[in-house]
Order: sequence, then structure tokens, then C-alpha cells
Amino acid sequence: MDIVQAQNWLMNLSERKKQIAMSVASVIAGIAILIAYSQSGPNALKYAEAEEIYAKWVAAPGDDVLYQSMQEAIRNVPALQKKYEAAIAQKLINTDKLSEGLVMANRSLTRVKEEVPFHATYAMTSLLIEQGNYQEALENAVALKEQMGNSFQAEQKGGSLLYVHNLLRIACLQQQLKNRPGEKAAWEELEALLSTKSRPAQMLLGSFSEKQINLSQYIAERKKTL
Repeated sequence: MDIVQAQNWLMNLSERKKQIAMSVASVIAGIAILIAYSQSGPNALKYAEAEEIYAKWVAAPGDDVLYQSMQEAIRNVPALQKKYEAAIAQKLINTDKLSEGLVMANRSLTRVKEEVPFHATYAMTSLLIEQGNYQEALENAVALKEQMGNSFQAEQKGGSLLYVHNLLRIACLQQQLKNRPGEKAAWEELEALLSTKSRPAQMLLGSFSEKQINLSQYIAERKKTL
């Protein structure tokens, strides 16, 4: 993949933002809710009915009648509502119910923020990108970097891999906002971290290599233009 294609891939937020926004949200919310899942449990019949109608809606998310039925069934089983809320939000965002999906996603992430604060903040910033609020997303990403501090000391608080991805996000958002000095500084910071050959750095480079993108080369080319 040449440098122009790489730039288009990196900056094509409108095509990739749904996956960025919600894949993280679903995993975080799903894990956290399952950990805190109530042991008392709902009525077995209502639980089974809700599970069944949820599965039907997942197979046909554009069916409004089925969606309404699923909502009512899930509301009757609060444990399931919490368990599936992030996944439902992702489906809504991927269809034509963007606003409703974003509200649900934010509610789900707010509920799990204490368990996984850094990842929840990253996912919430992704929702801002989904809405086109790039300046606010940038401010949140910069704040998250400062909160995490030294990436290699952040394993217990959120993980150094998240720190590396957040640096990449900052650079891309600076580019999106056409802030040339800010973009150059962000690329240089990311470049310095990648040069350490640490495990998170190698994982990020490897993820781009799988897409036939040389991230280091892309950064070098971007710096030349700034």
C-alpha cells in the first residue's frame, strides 16, 4: 500500500469510526457487566423469552417491530439489559438509529467507567468522533494521555497498548483539524515511542503491517509535509 493509500486509510474516520467507537465499548461493557452480574437472576421464563427475541433482533436489526418487542422484553430483565446494552448500541449505530445508539452507548460506558476508566474514556472519545466532534475528541485524547502518564507504568490502570493507540489517535485528530504544529509534535512523540521497540510499539506496527501499511514510513512522510 503506497503512502497516499495509507493516508486515506488512516484519515478515513467516517468509514471506520463505527468500528472504532463500538467494538471497544462492547467488549468493555460486556466484560464488566458479566463480572458484576447479579446472582439472584430474573424469572427463568422471562429471561429465556428475552434472550430469544434479542437473538431474533440481532439477525434482523432493521425490523422496527422486532426492535420494539426486544426493547420491552429486555426492560423486563434488567440484568440482560445491562449485559447487552453495548451490543445493542453498536447495532443501532450501524443502522439508522445513530442518536439512540449513542445515548445507549454513553450510558453503558458511564456505568463501567469505575472498573475500566481509561478504556471507557477512550471509547467515549470514539463516540465523539462518531458525531464529528473532532476538537472535543482531541481535547479528551490529550487529557487521557496526561491521566495515564508514563505508558510503561500504566499497565495496572489501563495498559500501555491503549496509550500507544491514543497517541496515534491524537496525531490523526490533529491532522483532521489541520493543526500542523500539533500534528508534527504528535507524530514525533509517537515515533519516539515506536523506536523503543517495546511490545506495545511492536503490536501497533504489526497491526498496520497486516494491512500492508508501513506506519513508520507514513509518519516520516507526514513530517516532511509539515
